[in-house]
Formats: sequence, C-alpha cells, structure tokens
Amino acid sequence: MAYWLFQGNPKYYRVLDAIKELEQIPWLVTRYTKDIAPGDGVMLWISGKQAGIYATAEVIEPAQFLTQIPDKKYWVDSTRALGKQQAIIRFTNKLIESALLKNRLQQDSIVKNLLVLRAPNSTNFKVSVEEWEQVQKLI
Repeated sequence: MAYWLFQGNPKYYRVLDAIKELEQIPWLVTRYTKDIAPGDGVMLWISGKQAGIYATAEVIEPAQFLTQIPDKKYWVDSTRALGKQQAIIRFTNKLIESALLKNRLQQDSIVKNLLVLRAPNSTNFKVSVEEWEQVQKLI
C-alpha cells in the first residue's frame, strides 16, 4: 500500500463542489501511473488562496484512459481531461468544513515536509507513511 497527495486547481476543476456532491471521482494521474494502485490512500489538496487538504480517499481503480468524462460538469474546460490517464478514487473523509490548511500544515514538524508545500507544480505527489499517519491524527 502506498500514499499519495493529489492536487486540484480550482481554475480548472470545481474541486470543492465535486467533493461535496460526489462519493467517487476520476483524478488525473500525470506521474506514477504504474505505481498508483487500488487500496492506496490519497489526500486531496486544493491549491489557491485557501490551499490545503480537503478530503482523503482510497484508490479504487488504477490509472487508465477513460472514454467518457463522468465528472464533466465539474471541469471548467473538460478538454483538459481528454487523452490523459485517470485513477478512480472514493472519498473516505470529507474535510470541507475542517480542511487542513497550508499555513497550519507548515507548522507541523512532520507534515511541513510534504512535497506539495516545497514544490507545488504537479498533480500527483508521493506521501510517506509518517506524513500520512500525521495527517490522520490532525483530522
């Protein structure tokens, strides 16, 4: 089992609405396509002014090319999802009202090392077991 952080940008995808309204969603996988597997844990990060972790999830289907975009209405421009691999994730914890915001995470001695805090220009990030466990405690 592995752990990941998937980052969403509200400029391209209505992440918060999707978290609120859906139980599972496809997520772009731009790196680690062969490593992300069913059963893996995922933290969902929303970028922007209120950046932070807004949900946790479990991978239920590995990265694959989808022929249809089931969450099309959440995409600001759904063509961004075409021709890219996506893993299906199911939410395990929605933190909409109690998101773990970036400024709080930067103060934590373990979580401050999350790669998204140091080099945020990606969609998929590896997360250590220690970082995952600490986030679970903070939730």
